[in-house]
Order: sequence, then C-alpha cells, then structure tokens
Amino acid sequence: MTMKNKVVLVIGGTSGIGFETARTFIEEGASVVIVGRQEEKTAAAKEQLHAQTSPTANILSVHGDASDSADVNLIFEKTLEAFGRLDVLVHVAGISGRRFGDGPLDECKEEGWDVVMNSNVKSVFLTNKQALNVMKSQKSGSIVNVSSVLGLLGTQDHFCTHGYAASRGAVISMTRSAAVYYAKDNIRLNVVCPGLLDTPMSQRAINDSVIQDALTFYQPLAPHVGYPDDVAQAILFLASDQSKFITGIALPIDGGWSAQ
Repeated sequence: MTMKNKVVLVIGGTSGIGFETARTFIEEGASVVIVGRQEEKTAAAKEQLHAQTSPTANILSVHGDASDSADVNLIFEKTLEAFGRLDVLVHVAGISGRRFGDGPLDECKEEGWDVVMNSNVKSVFLTNKQALNVMKSQKSGSIVNVSSVLGLLGTQDHFCTHGYAASRGAVISMTRSAAVYYAKDNIRLNVVCPGLLDTPMSQRAINDSVIQDALTFYQPLAPHVGYPDDVAQAILFLASDQSKFITGIALPIDGGWSAQ
C-alpha cells in the first residue's frame, strides 16, 4: 500500500476525477480529506467512498469554496485537527465558464473571464499556498494540480473557450515555477493535463456527435475518450515516493492530443 500512513487532501473530491482520485488513495492506505462546495453532496460522496472501499477507512468530508480564503483556512484547520499533518494536496476543482459567457476571445464576456479565473486560478493559489505553509514545516510534501491539455496548446473549433485555456495555462506556469522554488524544502509540485474525459463536467462535449467524430483526430488512442481512473492513477504516481525525483512536470493524459 503505497500511501499507508499518508494524509491526502483532495479539493474537488466529490465527483469525476476528484472522487476517483480519493478512492484510489484510500485503497492505497491513505487517510483522505475530500472537499466539495455543497455540504450534502460532500457528505454523500464520503458515504459512497466508504461503500466502495472500507467502512473503516479514514475519510473526512469538508464543504467549502476553494476560491474563498476563509473557507480554505477552515478546510486546512479541519484537516490538521483530524490528522495532524498533510502529505499530499491534490487540487482537482475547476469549472468550464461556457455558461457564463466564456468562448473565443473576441466574444468572451467579462463575467465569463472573471468567474473562470476566480474558480480555476485563485482557488489553486489559495490551496497551494496553505499546503506549502504546512509542508515547509514538515520539510516534505507533494502537490498535484489538475490543469488541462487546453492549457498546453491551442485548438480550432469545438474547444474554443479562451478564458478556460488561459486559466489552465496559469495553473501550469504557477506549478512549474513553484516546483523549482520549493525543491529546497523537499516539496514536489507537479501538474496533470487531461484531455477530454467522461466526467460530469464534460457531458455536453461527450454527447455531441460532431465532437465524438472529431475526437478520433484529437485523441487518436482508442477508445478516444479518457476516464477519471486514467488521471487518478497518474496523480497517485506523482504524489507517491515512486516519483520522488520528479518535480515541475506537466503530464498530458490525453490519448495523444498534445503529441500532434
């Protein structure tokens, strides 16, 4: 069990990549804190994790908004109160801003830009900052942030939400820069960049027949759509001692999208 006696905090752990990541870490022996914005949904995710893993697994559920500094402070206070340390932070939480007016740059609404930056960049800044303060005192720790292949490269048609792309690129740049700076403290920071996955956030694209056809080009590796477990396994590797000499990487998990 590669994560036995480790404490893992998963921001956005109630569904999709976050839920699968939490389940993976629990199965590897970790004590896991899952964070979601809605209290009932977060509590339900905890019950589901117990059902899928073990009724005696060490799971703490905390609800809060990761883009609110007061909520983030409370999340970390409860984590340390329950477990006394933090070995791994996984920040998954993020949104697509399409419904708020994100889109091609000349059409992107100011509200769409602001909402995406607040949810996808400020939240990562706040959680990473808190985790680093804890990990510096321990002289150890691993942070894995979730970005997107759209933060690595441009694309035509289908995926033109330029506020979202900018937010995901910001996460990559911040993670890589911090990885160099905090290496002296024995803290590793890495980022994973998924392509299109079958998750709740991606259902609009997943159910679009035109995008389904386009995926045979974008993600040539069959079955052309990824799954949360594909990302969870990569996060587990980057968080564990199996990758102890890896820091500052942006790892595409995209079925070949970024290789073209």
